[in-house]
Amino acid sequence: MQELALESAIDSIRVRFGSQALTRAAELPPPQPWPSRTPIDRLTGIGGLPRGRLSLFTGGVTSGKLSLALNLLARATHEFAHAVVIDDGRFDPWALIPSYPELSALTVVSAPAPEVAGEAAAALARAGAGFILLMREVPEHWLGPLEAGANRSGSTVVGVVDAPGRAVAHASSLSLAFSRTGWIWERGQLVGLRMTVRCVKNRVAPPLGETELEVRYQLGALSTSDHTPGIAEAPPVVELVECRSAAL
Repeated sequence: MQELALESAIDSIRVRFGSQALTRAAELPPPQPWPSRTPIDRLTGIGGLPRGRLSLFTGGVTSGKLSLALNLLARATHEFAHAVVIDDGRFDPWALIPSYPELSALTVVSAPAPEVAGEAAAALARAGAGFILLMREVPEHWLGPLEAGANRSGSTVVGVVDAPGRAVAHASSLSLAFSRTGWIWERGQLVGLRMTVRCVKNRVAPPLGETELEVRYQLGALSTSDHTPGIAEAPPVVELVECRSAAL
């Protein structure tokens, strides 16, 4: 009896609102990936960062999360008409110049307050920005509009935070934790870092453990006093750093 009543309610909804009003979960399309072309694509389970969702890069200072995020940003300026940085004051756009970004596709939004960051991120996701890099957390009441806008437009949203708050951690569909395991020295000069990246949350596929990456500064080395976390000299190709599996 209960099953018949349920089927009757479903049929009634379809008659009133159309056949597309109800869709069984098994029939929903899987999340579409944006390939980062780095080993973290294996951790996502879908071959890239999920489009239309919020992905988080977390970890301490000099963990490598910002270096990788800037690498993705530089690549995004060549793949999307609009790549956006929601800046809390730390972003230096000139750090991307050696990697030959398409500056006409890059927009930097100065967001001195979380409220500004949330409103700007939600509006840009709704408008269809291809790639959005969040340099700070956004207030909880803006997470819903941000997710909804990104889901409709297919925006790739990446947040870079040291330790996410409960609200943004809950809102994210993918969370990768970065941990530096050591510096790479050659002939007494700093040339890169090694890090472990672990998938701590995945709503788009089963979690796939962790991987080890190397970030190398290919156009010369940096001394310790000259090293600025998250900024590296770029190779003569369109990427900020080279990321590869340490196992290779």
